[in-house]
Amino acid sequence: MEQENREREDKFYDFPSEPVPTENRRSFFNIAMVTTGMAVAMSTLYTGASLAMVLTFKDAVLSVLIGCVILFIIASLTGSIGANEGVAFAMLARYPFGRNGSKLVGLIFAISMLGWFAYQTGYFGETIYILAPDHFLTSVKIASLWGGLLMMSTAIVGYKGMTILSYIASPLLLILCIYGGYIAIQQVGLETIINNVPENPQSLGTGITIVIGGWITGGILQPDISRYAKKATANVGGVFIAMIIFSVANIGGLLIAKATMANNVMEGLVILGMGTIALMIVILGQWTSNDNNLYSASLGIINIYPHLNKHVVSAGAGILFTAIAILGIQNYFVEFLNFLGTFLPPFGAVLITDYYLLNNRNQYDFSDTAVFPPINYLAFLSVVVGGTSAFILKWGSGAINSILITVIVYYLLMKTFKKK
Repeated sequence: MEQENREREDKFYDFPSEPVPTENRRSFFNIAMVTTGMAVAMSTLYTGASLAMVLTFKDAVLSVLIGCVILFIIASLTGSIGANEGVAFAMLARYPFGRNGSKLVGLIFAISMLGWFAYQTGYFGETIYILAPDHFLTSVKIASLWGGLLMMSTAIVGYKGMTILSYIASPLLLILCIYGGYIAIQQVGLETIINNVPENPQSLGTGITIVIGGWITGGILQPDISRYAKKATANVGGVFIAMIIFSVANIGGLLIAKATMANNVMEGLVILGMGTIALMIVILGQWTSNDNNLYSASLGIINIYPHLNKHVVSAGAGILFTAIAILGIQNYFVEFLNFLGTFLPPFGAVLITDYYLLNNRNQYDFSDTAVFPPINYLAFLSVVVGGTSAFILKWGSGAINSILITVIVYYLLMKTFKKK
C-alpha cells in the first residue's frame, strides 16, 4: 500500500492497474493525436511499400481501404470498452479469459508489442544510416542502439510524454505522406505507377491481411489509450481520424515504392529528392509509434506483476529489445505482419463478443473488491480454433477469417457450456 501511495504521488503516474479517474480523462482531439502517433510510423510506409512489391496498384489501394475499415471497427469496439471501463486491454481480458488467463494474454501481447519495438528500432537505425552514412554513430547498429534508448524515454514518462510528442509528429506525418505521394506521381506519372506490376501478384486477401497486420495489435490494444477518453464517442472519433491518416501513410508508401522501385521507402524518399527534412519527420513519427509499443507492453507486464514499477519495467524491456533490434530482425517484416494479421485478431474478437454480443458488460467491475474468474478455457479454445482455421484456409483474408470464426465459436461455446 505504501508503494502504491508513493507511485500515485509521482506526477507521471498513469494508473497502470486501476481505472483512470474521471478528472484525468482527455478530449477527443487528445485521443486522436495519441492514436495517430501509435498507428502511423516509419513501419506504416514500409507496409505500403510491401504492398507495392506483391500486389497490383488497384489491389494494393483496395487492401488499404478495406483493411483500414476493419481496423476502424475493431479499434472502435475495443477502445470504447476501454473508455467505458477506464482500464487497459490486459485488465479487460480478466473477464473473458479469467484472471490467470489474462496474464497469459498480457504476456502474448507484451511480446508482440516488444517485437514491434525491436522492428521499428531497427528501421530507425537504417533511416539514420541513409541520412548520414559516413559516421560511426550513424551506422545501423549504433543508431539502433541510441535510437532505442531515445524512443523508450517517453514511454518511461507515460501517457503525458506520448501526448506531447504525438501533438508535434502527427500533423507533420500527414503532410509528409501527402506530399511524398504527390511528388511520386509528379515525377514518374500515375500511369507508370499503375502499370508497375509484380511478376506473380498475390491476392487481395493477402494484401488486406498485411494492412491489418500493420496495426492489428494496436487496434486490439486501443483500450490502453482510450481508457483516458472522456466517453466512448471520443474514442470512435479519435480512431476515425487516426485511420484516415494511417490509410494516407500506407498509400504514400505504396506510391513511393511503385514510383522509385527502391529497396526501401527511405531510399525512395532520397531518390525523389525529399531529403533530410522528410527523413527527420519520418524519424519523429517512428518515435511516436515506438514509445506506444513499449508503453502497452509495460501495461501487459504490470497486469502479470502488479507490484512492479511501470517506469522500471519500461526501461528494462526497452533496453532488452533494443539489443534484439541490433540483430536485424526487421528483415522478416512481411512474414511478421502476416502472422500478426492472422493470430492476434481472435483475442480482440473474444473481448468484443463477450462485452457486446453476450452482453456481459454489466459484470465488468474493476474496483478493489472485484472478483475475477480464474481462467476461461473456452476463450482460449476459441482463439486457437479461430487462428488455426484462418491459417489453414487458403481463400479470402486470414485476418477477417480469424475474427469471424472466433466470434462464432466463442459465442456458441459460451451459450452452450457456460452454465455447465
